[in-house]
Amino acid sequence: MDDRGSAARVTDVPLDQRSQLIAWYVLFAVTQTTALVIVLFDGNPLTDRLSAAGLLVLNGLFFIFYGRRLVERSLDDWRGFVYAAGSLAMFAPAVWFSGSATFALFGLVPQIYMMLPIWWAFVPMVLFVCTPQILTYAAGMEPSLPWPAALLIIGFSQAFGWAISRIADQSKQRGELLERIEALTIEAERARWSADIHDTLAQGFTSIITLLQGAQPNVELALQTARENLREARALVASNAPSPLDGSSLEDALRRLVSGVSLPSSFRVIGDPVALQTSVDVVLLRTVQEALNNVARHSGASRVDVVMRFDSDGVSLEVRDDGRGFGDALEGFGLRGMRARLEQVGGRLSLSSDEGASVLVEVPL
Repeated sequence: MDDRGSAARVTDVPLDQRSQLIAWYVLFAVTQTTALVIVLFDGNPLTDRLSAAGLLVLNGLFFIFYGRRLVERSLDDWRGFVYAAGSLAMFAPAVWFSGSATFALFGLVPQIYMMLPIWWAFVPMVLFVCTPQILTYAAGMEPSLPWPAALLIIGFSQAFGWAISRIADQSKQRGELLERIEALTIEAERARWSADIHDTLAQGFTSIITLLQGAQPNVELALQTARENLREARALVASNAPSPLDGSSLEDALRRLVSGVSLPSSFRVIGDPVALQTSVDVVLLRTVQEALNNVARHSGASRVDVVMRFDSDGVSLEVRDDGRGFGDALEGFGLRGMRARLEQVGGRLSLSSDEGASVLVEVPL
């Protein structure tokens, strides 16, 4: 594994993983401190007690300055064996000087499983657990821990190591899932902003250019469109509803929108209007904006009519013109954006080119 990539991860440990690491650090600190206290107050000669305590302190410093980085980087490579060998080299003589140092195993064994894959960690773990037994046997003394009990500890440690590995894997998977969710959220937000800008600001600027480049520039309507664009920009920045909806119903907003096009137009409502969710209002308004923009830019029509219909099944909007129709042209960004918006609210988009062009939007209630 690349050390440079690993170094970057040390300062970027996910919050939940860091909380788990802190819990393991507290466990290590408590077991080592307890082992030190037991060693310093057992019945061995003072020099032996101080030697064992000093070795335990060195072991703790070895973890702080070397082992901790391996845990936080999740390296799982040969450096875990280096740490295990160094830690064992200090733990074994500490046990030789004072058998009470055996208590430090409660903090040392979990570290091995945090630095090595579970089956790689088995041999170092066995060496750590058997070290007190081997040393007391070599000294001609009866082991304080019976061999059956030592074997039970080995089995328990392996099961405990498996649990640690599972927790670490789940934490890593959870972190990766959160990263993917964050990436998807950012991508969806970018797509939303792209669609909003395309449906509002880009269309408004296009209208302003068209109005000012005509044979008889319509300055008044260009100024009105520019003011509307400014309100849209402020609404987008503030993440509010579209400015045409600000303080008015969807029907009133659509009526103003249709009356602002440069072609002869009409807008009518069929049925009894009902209150819709804000998300549906926004989608319908954006759809009509895009459809009217397409009529003005591409259709060559002389008239456009918008009909809004309420019935028991839902609400529909039809934008119909008498232009050249869609023909074989591929759907552009605007129509794809309309479909994507409608899918978010369970609606659908239908296109037809019978005696002009028709854009039909249907949203169930």
